[in-house]
Amino acid sequence: MKLHPRNVRFFEVDALLRGLGFVVFNKRGSHYTYHHPAGTVLTVVKPHGKHTTCHPTDIRKLLKVLGL
Repeated sequence: MKLHPRNVRFFEVDALLRGLGFVVFNKRGSHYTYHHPAGTVLTVVKPHGKHTTCHPTDIRKLLKVLGL
């Protein structure tokens, strides 16, 4: 993920966040907002149309929140 942020699919991000204890608490269109019991909030945009991978900026935000 860190080496290739352009090749990460949404279902991989969703599985990772749910496995770490995040819960989807708000979903508006393609924007999914995750909340962790420790107070961390993260919004990830689900790709649609011809796009199959998440935007690299969302992956960088995810890595920053996770401390990687």
